[in-house]
Amino acid sequence: MVLHASLAHTTSHLRAPPPLAIASKALPFLGEAPPKLDGTMAGDVGFDPLNLSESAVPLPWMREAEITHGRVCMLAIVGYIAVDAGIRAPGADKIGTVTSFTAHDATVASGHMFLLLGVAGVLELAGIAGIAASLKGERTPGNFELGSSMVKDVKQLDRMQLAEITHCRLAMMAFSGLVTQAALGHTAFPYF
Repeated sequence: MVLHASLAHTTSHLRAPPPLAIASKALPFLGEAPPKLDGTMAGDVGFDPLNLSESAVPLPWMREAEITHGRVCMLAIVGYIAVDAGIRAPGADKIGTVTSFTAHDATVASGHMFLLLGVAGVLELAGIAGIAASLKGERTPGNFELGSSMVKDVKQLDRMQLAEITHCRLAMMAFSGLVTQAALGHTAFPYF
């Protein structure tokens, strides 16, 4: 009985083992995912080779930036190809004949870029309240309630959010490749 009592005394001071770390889905052979990438966000597969999730910049801020840049790139891909296909905005004939690659310099020279910067600035100001709510944990980053409130099925909403972030990431890489190909002299679709 003395042995049993002393054994109980020594084991009462032992703590429960720490929870097992989550393995990275993106690179399981590299081990565990960063602690803040726990799979709760859409598209979170534990991929953070630069360890940005542990930086001083809040994770909701970075997710908001990722979604915003991805949405812009999805629109940019369509616009870039449309311009090179010959589709022009009203009044664009005043700028002259341009390709998507040379349009930036042409609009700066003509002064039309200031209108675009003004519109972009207004949209950025309109989104500040949403970013502040994301940082407080009151809103999912990127959610401006433009359609997610119509989706009642949580699984369908999760699928849609995963599809959006996947397409955002693809569009960011595709736009980078498209502009690089254009800079190399391949200015006609399909830019090869």
